[in-house]
Amino acid sequence: MKKSVMAVVMVTVMAMLVGLSGGVAQAAWATCTVSQVGSTGSNYWLKASDTTTPTPLFTDVTFILDESNGRGKEMFATALTAFANSTNIQIWVDAPYNNYTTVWGALATK
Repeated sequence: MKKSVMAVVMVTVMAMLVGLSGGVAQAAWATCTVSQVGSTGSNYWLKASDTTTPTPLFTDVTFILDESNGRGKEMFATALTAFANSTNIQIWVDAPYNNYTTVWGALATK
């Protein structure tokens, strides 16, 4: 009896965790090509397209590089390097992937 009650409790908790995680937007790494990168004076931004095939998550979306954590210049340098060298960039970004969504991290990749 005690084991079956414990099993029911565990299944219920797992079901709740799965149900709750499905409704929350999760940030994720996306590998992208960069078509534009720049600065507005107070913000850094990049225009990118996801490289996922056959259905990309986004195409030609303008993202703002996060300045609140003090790493905006570093992410701008990463985006500029990827753009100049025609390499990919990986960005850490929240869904939905609309224009002016904040990028929380950036990595240049080959």
